[in-house]
Amino acid sequence: MLRPSPASRTEFVELLHDRSTIIRTLVDLVARSGSVRCVLTSSGGVDGDLLDLVVGAAERGRLLLDAALALRTESVDRATRHRVEVRVHSGPARPMLVFDDRSAVLPLATGDLNAGAVLLRSPLSDPYGQLFELMWSDARTPAECAPHDHTLTSREVLVIGLLLDGATDHQVAARLGMSSRTVRAVVAQLQQRFGTRSRMALGFRLARVTD
Repeated sequence: MLRPSPASRTEFVELLHDRSTIIRTLVDLVARSGSVRCVLTSSGGVDGDLLDLVVGAAERGRLLLDAALALRTESVDRATRHRVEVRVHSGPARPMLVFDDRSAVLPLATGDLNAGAVLLRSPLSDPYGQLFELMWSDARTPAECAPHDHTLTSREVLVIGLLLDGATDHQVAARLGMSSRTVRAVVAQLQQRFGTRSRMALGFRLARVTD
């Protein structure tokens, strides 16, 4: 009776049956690639071998985490110490590794390399590179996703109240006896604290906080 080989392949698809074959393949791809893009999720916990590979890519690496995994700050800190760029994606994500524009490796079971993986070569790997870039462009840095102190000072409450009422920076400054520059500084600090990128988004967040 024939036993399945550790790896089965066609021109564009290679099935990697066991963990050791997967790790060997990934090590080789990392060594030969100028760009290593990786998505890790909290399903199944952190796979130390995958994290090691991305960390080893250093500045060639980009690591995308889901929100739950980003809370494990030791993984984030380790990656950033090795100059890997890290972002956090708030939506659903699929674990994968994309190497340049030539290949992608997808675990067959989410977060579990022991169940095997599939290696796709271009052009079959192309959509996964595009998917990574879409998720990356929609993701935020770990600092932007970190919990913030939403306690407001009395000055911030006054500035917020007038801005939510539709006052301009100049009008707020005149009413509160401060400069327009100070008003803009308060707004900038609030945007950083609440992780918003526009005044409209900040207004929505502050309206909920001050209700």
